[in-house]
Amino acid sequence: MKKPSRWKKFFRILLVIGNIVVAAGLLLAYACCRINPEKLWWIGFFGLAYLWLLVANLVFIALWWLVRPRKYMLLSLVVILSGWNVSARNIRLSGRSLPENRWENSFKMLSFNVHMFRQNNVVQADGTKLDIIDFFSNSGADLICMQEFSNAIQPDRIGEQLQMSYHYVELTSTSNLGIATFSRFPIVNRQLIYADNSVNGCIYTDVLIHGDTVRVFNLHLKSIGFGNRHLRLLNNALRREYSETDVRAAKSIVKQMVGAAIRRSRQVAIVERYITQSPYPVVICGDFNDPPVSYSYQRIRGDLRDAFIDAGSGRSTTYDIGTLSSQRIDYILHAKYFQSYDYESPHIHLSDHHPVICRLKKQVGAKN
Repeated sequence: MKKPSRWKKFFRILLVIGNIVVAAGLLLAYACCRINPEKLWWIGFFGLAYLWLLVANLVFIALWWLVRPRKYMLLSLVVILSGWNVSARNIRLSGRSLPENRWENSFKMLSFNVHMFRQNNVVQADGTKLDIIDFFSNSGADLICMQEFSNAIQPDRIGEQLQMSYHYVELTSTSNLGIATFSRFPIVNRQLIYADNSVNGCIYTDVLIHGDTVRVFNLHLKSIGFGNRHLRLLNNALRREYSETDVRAAKSIVKQMVGAAIRRSRQVAIVERYITQSPYPVVICGDFNDPPVSYSYQRIRGDLRDAFIDAGSGRSTTYDIGTLSSQRIDYILHAKYFQSYDYESPHIHLSDHHPVICRLKKQVGAKN
C-alpha cells in the first residue's frame, strides 16, 4: 500500500487543526447560552457567529468524506449533534397551522419594533406603498406590542384606527419614545418594569382574554446602537475592504457591543423575576437584541415555549444587517398553558426589523 506523501500528511494535519478550532468554537457558542457576559465578556461573540461556525463544521464533514480518513468526520458530527436543540432554534422544517373553524377562544399576537415610525408608507418589493397602520389593521391581530414607539402619533388615534379600545404606553425616554401595547381585550392591570432613559424598556399588561387573565410582557432589551456607518464598516470588514481608520473604529464597536451585552444581562435578571412571580400565564413579546444562541434568550425563555420553534418553518430572520448577516432577535414566547400556531415574520419594509406574528390558543385541560 502506497504511503501518503509528506505534503498530504501536512495538509491532513492542517485540516485536523482547523477542524478542532471550528468544533471548539461551536462548543463555545453553545456555552454562551449559559454564561453571563458580565462574568466572561467575550463569550457572546461565539453565539453571534453560531451559524458561521455551524456551516464551517458542515464543510469539514464534507472535506473528510472526500479526503479521508472518514473517521475524522466524527469530530464535527458529534459536536453538531450535541447541540441539536440549539440548531432547532434557528431552522424549522415545518410549521403548525390552526384552521379557521378552530379559532374560537384563540387570539392573534403581533410584535414589531416600529423604529419610531420612520419608515412608514415605504415602497415594498412589489412596487406598492404600505402604511404601517394599514398593515396593523389588515393583520387581524388582537394584541399588538410595539417597541421604539413614538408618541408623535397619538395613542388614542392609533387605537381608534386599529379598533382597539385598550392600550398602555410608557415613554422610556425624554424624547417621546418608548414601548406600547394595544389590545382588543380589556387591560385590567399594567406596570412599568424598567426604563433606561432610551428607547429600551419593559412593561407588562394583564389582559382579560376569553375569561382568562394573561400577563403580556412587552420587552425591548438594550440596543447595541449601530448606525448606518457601523453597518457599512461591518460589511466592509466581511469583504476585507477596510482601512486603518476602520480598524480603530471596529475596536470601539466591540467595546460598544460588550457594554450592551452586559446591560442586557442586568435587564434580563429584572424581567426574569417578574416572569417567575406572575400569578397568570405569560406571553413575552419583543426585541431582545440577541439571537437564539445567547444568554438573554436562554434566561428569558426558561421553560417557556418559542412560537417559531413550535409553529414556524424555514429560517426566521427579523433583523437584516446587509451582506454581513441576518438574525432572529424578535420573539414571541409563551407559557405551556398555550399552544402556538401560524407563526410568520413577513419581510415588509416598514422598519429596520420585521414583525413576528402567531396565534395562541389555550391547551385543552390547561391550568394556571
